[in-house]
Amino acid sequence: MKEKRKYRSKLIEIKTKKQAVREMERIGASGIWIMAPKSVFKVVKLHSVRNAIANIIKQEMLSIGGEAAVNRGTVNCSVPETDVLLMGTLRHYDLLIKKLKIQVGESKEIAEELEKALKGFL
Repeated sequence: MKEKRKYRSKLIEIKTKKQAVREMERIGASGIWIMAPKSVFKVVKLHSVRNAIANIIKQEMLSIGGEAAVNRGTVNCSVPETDVLLMGTLRHYDLLIKKLKIQVGESKEIAEELEKALKGFL
């Protein structure tokens, strides 16, 4: 009779790319440099963003697989500004920052602000 295999699981919180690399090295993974930025999840709050810019940020974040929460009145412009709660991996933020930098106006400033907020993680 075949012995039933016992599996164990453990929830780990990866806070930095360095920690992600260590964990993947421990299991002998390949492609670590591709996976490491995808294993660190961060939430960033932007304050007082004009609704037009907030809509762009939300669309860009959704297009790359991340998430962005804005005030419900942002879409129909019934509020002039909103805080934005961004949720994503370091890879999402890297892509978002690149997208925002090629746009005009405030988007570049927001990209720089995100870089400052995530300094040491990207």
